[in-house]
Amino acid sequence: MEKSWMVWRLPVVAGCLLFIAGCMSQPMMGGGDVPLTNTYWKLQEVAGAPMPDAGAAREAHLILRDDGVVNGFSGCNAFRGEYEVINNRNLVFSRMASTRRACHDVDIPEPAFFRALENTAGVQMDDRYLRLLDANGKELAEFEAISQP
Repeated sequence: MEKSWMVWRLPVVAGCLLFIAGCMSQPMMGGGDVPLTNTYWKLQEVAGAPMPDAGAAREAHLILRDDGVVNGFSGCNAFRGEYEVINNRNLVFSRMASTRRACHDVDIPEPAFFRALENTAGVQMDDRYLRLLDANGKELAEFEAISQP
């Protein structure tokens, strides 16, 4: 009897540990159950200034993929890089690259957008909004989850 208890105890403990680990790696969710990854995040505000209406042009946005890749559009240039979520609240971008189109529209805050990505240390999510924060908790940019165009 003692031996049979030992035989099935190890698989049960291992299964419980795997279940707990799986729960810990679930995607970060906002208050409205919008997942951080594979969501089209439209840039609403950067460096405290609201984004101008893109009109017929492509809007600034980013998409964080499940595989740790981020890609998007700054309003003038496409970009791509990597990201990492640490402790389910810190977000860090790395290895960022973009196309180099000359942008003549001064209303496009592309430099501020790229600075926000570079200085991101944290993230805050609620309802349908994603806010990128610096190391001091100051908001750098705000995005809204929308249906992919």
